[in-house]
Amino acid sequence: MKRLQHWSIAALGGVMLTGSTLSWAAEDDAEASAGAETLAYEASYVLTRRGSERGDASRILEQLDDGTWRYYTVTSASLLFLSDHRENETIFRMQDGRVVPESFEYSRSGTGSDRALNVRFDRENERIVDASGNEVDIEWDADLLDPNAVLHQLQLDVAGGDDSWMYSLVDEKGNQRDYEFARVKTETLNLPYGEVEAIRIDRVRESDRRQTYFWFAPELNYTMVRMQQIKEGKEQAQIELTNLQFE
Repeated sequence: MKRLQHWSIAALGGVMLTGSTLSWAAEDDAEASAGAETLAYEASYVLTRRGSERGDASRILEQLDDGTWRYYTVTSASLLFLSDHRENETIFRMQDGRVVPESFEYSRSGTGSDRALNVRFDRENERIVDASGNEVDIEWDADLLDPNAVLHQLQLDVAGGDDSWMYSLVDEKGNQRDYEFARVKTETLNLPYGEVEAIRIDRVRESDRRQTYFWFAPELNYTMVRMQQIKEGKEQAQIELTNLQFE
């Protein structure tokens, strides 16, 4: 059961993939990084485990009437009698090319214990509060992200040309964590979506017991097209792009 739950952690869950529908950002949401823009999109992915299809994932990014953005990701996986379903929703604004979250909602259901988190970024009072309005015990940082928003920020930053990035975020348990990523190489992928050239980005960890890899395609506005998780040398899950639509 625990092994299945690893299928959609921050990277395969909040960090989970997307569907892609594309709409041009408003003028005050100008280009975030050279080569990438915040665009509405919807993307679909197939989730596999060691070559066998085990579920699916999607990601939707859309701009709301008030100018904020809604970033919604969902992942569903099954293995025999085990199941795992995760949803993440971030409401954020774009400011000077940076993702500025206003709220983050996470839920997990399926085999084992259900889990949920709903927090709001109270910027006026420089604190994180839960759904009941109680302050979450975490040190305030104006650059704080969440496991969902960090993937969109990474997408924009990969286009900017740097080789490594560090982000501070509130994880699915309401704890503060630092995520580090590094650019590795560019390679051609043969995906269900088709052949694309993509930049591989690795999650940097203190231990090599687990690895998480991401691929972003410059020709698709740096949309994430593949994600893979490895544990102790064995693939735990992989998601690959099947469909992408820009508004």
